[in-house]
Parts: sequence; structure tokens; C-alpha cells
Amino acid sequence: MNLVLVAYATRTASARDVAELVADVFREGGHDVRVSDLKGQPAVDGADLVVFGSGINANNWYSEATTWAASRADDLRATRVAVFNTCLSAKDPAARDQALGYNAQMVELTGAEASESFAGRYVPAKVGFFRRLLMRSMNHGEQDHLDPAAVRRWAQGLAAS
Repeated sequence: MNLVLVAYATRTASARDVAELVADVFREGGHDVRVSDLKGQPAVDGADLVVFGSGINANNWYSEATTWAASRADDLRATRVAVFNTCLSAKDPAARDQALGYNAQMVELTGAEASESFAGRYVPAKVGFFRRLLMRSMNHGEQDHLDPAAVRRWAQGLAAS
């Protein structure tokens, strides 16, 4: 594998942090890696593997991620793809299937060979008023559940396959 594109859509930096950790694993393995925010609409051209993900809001990927994937579906189906999401529900082992289910649309669209969900973070200052209101009504304050070791293990598995 020569070139790996690692891309993300984020509001609270969780997906960006996952992307950077994934990129680090591939760089350590000697691969060329491009890391891109999906807002920039990165090209897939030349990538032997595309790893991309999004934060989750109201059970959905962010629109810049879904729009990017839909506009590049043919290119993505022509290469290896892995997808991930970051969401607070992934911190609960009982909610794992639900958290992974958020990736189903992207797996189907791209033919992704791997899918993962990582616990993310909630930063009130980075979300809209209604989201803050909802989280406050559930007595949820600022949270950070990102597990770098879990991300690295997943990326190592991707690199080995």
C-alpha cells in the first residue's frame, strides 16, 4: 500500500483526532498519508486505501461526509475503504451495535471492508443551541471518552490486512 487518504468530518475534534491517530499508524508503517477535512472535498485519486469518518449528530453522519462520499462513490468503490464514526454512545458496550449501525449507509455506499465506532467527546461550546439544551436536559456536561489505544489497534489491523 503506497498512499492512504484519511479524511474526517467533525465538530468537536473527535473525528479529526481519530484520523490523526490512524494516519500516525500508517506513517509508522512507511506509508504516504494525506489527512483531510472533508469540508475541503479531498480527491480520492491514487489512494490505495481511504479511511474516513464523521462525528455523529442525531444518529447521522455530518452532511459534509455524506455529501463527499456520495459524490465520490464510484472512486471509493474502486479502492479499499474503511469507515469510522465518533459518538458518545460508543462508550457503552451495550450500545455498540447501535453505534456501529450509524456507519451502515456509508458501508453500503462505498463497499467499505471495515467499520468502527469510537467513543467521542461532547464540547458544549462546539455545538448548536438546541444540542446544548438537549444535553443539559439529560444532565450531560462536557465529556471526553476518546480512547487512543483503541483507535491505534483498529488502524494496526487495517495496516496489516
